[in-house]
Amino acid sequence: MNGTTNNFGLDWSGLIGLLIIAGIFGYGNGFGFGGNASTLTTAEMQMGLYNQTTDNAIRGISQQVAGVNDAVLVGKYDNALLMKDASQQLSNSIASIGNLVVTENQTTRNMIMQNKIDALADQITILRGENSNLKQTAQITDTILSNLATTAPKPPCYYGCGCNSSLY
Repeated sequence: MNGTTNNFGLDWSGLIGLLIIAGIFGYGNGFGFGGNASTLTTAEMQMGLYNQTTDNAIRGISQQVAGVNDAVLVGKYDNALLMKDASQQLSNSIASIGNLVVTENQTTRNMIMQNKIDALADQITILRGENSNLKQTAQITDTILSNLATTAPKPPCYYGCGCNSSLY
């Protein structure tokens, strides 16, 4: 032995280290902070455990509320996206229906116009035929009348009726 160790096999630096550790952690009545080591009563221990349990319960409830809030926000966001998509689809459908109505309206107008044009064309054909028939009838009538005028006998003329008898 070199004279620096005690009966426990510790040298002075080890013993001083133990004393410092004991002083820091309050080992014994004379060492530690304040020098008065107090013991916890059962009520104080129960109160501490109760507070710890209550704090854990509140923390758990807070985490659940935060989870519900997150779920609600995600749900609202998803609903907003769905509403946006539904609104866009509705808008597209309305635009398609509007375009279809315009197209059908134009088709109906075209059909009505074509029917009127066909009816007028039919009337023109009928009137041309009637006009042609009237012209033919007029020509035949003129021909008959001109033939009758040249071949018809002259009516008799009697004296005193005002006709010139020298012509006959």
